[in-house]
Amino acid sequence: MQAEVSLFTAARKPSQPAEFSLISQEAPDKIATIDRDIWLLTDITISENAMQRWLISGASGQLGGHILSALSRHCPGDYVHALGRSPLPGAHVTELVDIRRGAALMELLQRATPTRILHLAGVPPLIAESDPASCHALHVDAAMRMAAYAASTNGWMLYASSDFVWDGNGGFHDEDDVPLPANVYGRSKLAGERVVIEHGCGLVARYSLLFGFPVDCRQTSWTTIAARLKRNEPVNAIDNEWRSPISLADAALATIELAVQRHHGLVHISGSSAMTPYEIICMMRREMNSASDIQRVSRASFSPNMIRPRNVTQSNSRLRRRLPGFEPAPLRSALRIAQGAVPRFSVIIPVYHGADTVGRSLTALADQRFDNDGGLQASDVEVLLALNDGREDSEAAVAAHVASLRARNFHVRLLRTPPTRRAAIAAAEAVAAAGTHRLYLDQDARLSPYALSALFAALTMGTGIQFAAPRARFDPSPSPVVRAFCRYWCALPYCDASPVTMGAYAVSAEGRRRWGALPQLASDDKFVRMLFAPKERLLLASESYHVVAPQGWRELIRARRRYLRGNRELARATHLAPPDPIPRYRGVLRPLLRPSAWFDFAVFVAAYGATWLTESVGARTARRS
Repeated sequence: MQAEVSLFTAARKPSQPAEFSLISQEAPDKIATIDRDIWLLTDITISENAMQRWLISGASGQLGGHILSALSRHCPGDYVHALGRSPLPGAHVTELVDIRRGAALMELLQRATPTRILHLAGVPPLIAESDPASCHALHVDAAMRMAAYAASTNGWMLYASSDFVWDGNGGFHDEDDVPLPANVYGRSKLAGERVVIEHGCGLVARYSLLFGFPVDCRQTSWTTIAARLKRNEPVNAIDNEWRSPISLADAALATIELAVQRHHGLVHISGSSAMTPYEIICMMRREMNSASDIQRVSRASFSPNMIRPRNVTQSNSRLRRRLPGFEPAPLRSALRIAQGAVPRFSVIIPVYHGADTVGRSLTALADQRFDNDGGLQASDVEVLLALNDGREDSEAAVAAHVASLRARNFHVRLLRTPPTRRAAIAAAEAVAAAGTHRLYLDQDARLSPYALSALFAALTMGTGIQFAAPRARFDPSPSPVVRAFCRYWCALPYCDASPVTMGAYAVSAEGRRRWGALPQLASDDKFVRMLFAPKERLLLASESYHVVAPQGWRELIRARRRYLRGNRELARATHLAPPDPIPRYRGVLRPLLRPSAWFDFAVFVAAYGATWLTESVGARTARRS
């Protein structure tokens, strides 16, 4: 079991797909020029009461994932800029940047203007031996530039070091002991420590072996061993290497607390016990009631090409003094953590008199299809059903579909809320996972099979899209005139120019921060859409959602009257949201180029005329009374 808590970051070349590759170290003269420039970045003065801006390198590592998850819970108002391999839940922005390149790192710091830097990225020990130049560039040069930036802006940084700075001949080292690294990885980490401490801008944290399940579904040494034990398969375990293990969750919380309090100096983030990998795996076997055979092996036979120190246990007494009450959880507790993924996408469905319609949306959700290439999975999705009518038939209709959703690994919660749509959404959002993208779905809206995956991908691609919706469609109505109206409405250019909010829309985690509680408006969906500029919206032309169409002419006119009143109310509330720059009626005659649309147009005009007339008569009658 290796303490690999970091990763390579890589550069995204302009106009090309993202690739992962090792990029050679820059020439010394260029680095010197960049070093002189970095002091001129900004004249930022940080207020400790202001929103903090976090920059996290290596954010897609195991520790990085736990830190992002904990940040979204404990610092929900802060901005998080993550460097990692793919879009990450809990981050406002995720991008690939090779921070070993001085120019790229300088540009990133200028753009992100962080007040808190967590430099978690690192080269794994085995690769460090074969590529010491790249190792030095990431562990030392990048750390130096980050430290210089933090010092010049009154910011703060944490440098993630390792228990590999010890030579392995002692035990339970404290921070005052003199480190003697035995390999390239340890020597580069120690050099990085020194440049950060010299700048006096933050904290060096030496992490011990980290254990526990990751926040996502990736395969790690921990999950691999746990799976073998669960299947009662034999496991090889090293019995001559001692570490002081600490759980990923505890290490993440300690990191955030140290950052929030802006501690300086050097600290060990370690557990309280000395254990070998053999002892760890034996404890895992006991806790899992496994019958696996644990085979003792030496480090030399397990990884003969790697120089590793034998005893790197560390004391955590300084950490305990800095964080009073901190008590690392015992190793066995990590085996009791549910292995399910933390939700990355929240689906909120208000249910009001939904006995006859809610099955449409829930059946379509259970039938959603997901790819196997690291994208969205059912276990990433939480479904929050907000029952706001107090009716037993609505609850029974919902309950009939919950089992099928959970069988697909969706997280499902049933909530009983006050009887308004606004209250139902507020109650669901109060318990939704922090930092998730969100889909607001009407109880009769039936999604196409790949809609969830497409929405999630659209909101996490780093293109600036904050609001997205599939194409709106109607189920066929028994009334020919209603079908004609729906056909013409769906053919309007407006419906192709902007995502129509008729029963389904999604916002990114960042986009959700545009508003607090929904205002008292009938057209709350249009209010949300108008908070986003046209370039921030996306209509998913390849996906759709279907809603129930009016069953007859009178029902159509009643629906159009509600629509008209909602638009007028929203037009009067310009202090809440800017007017939509895309005119609704531009190009309304364009479908008439097709003779087959003439009858549909006649019905469309008649419906609008009847809506305006009945609404005007109703308003005059109300004023007289």
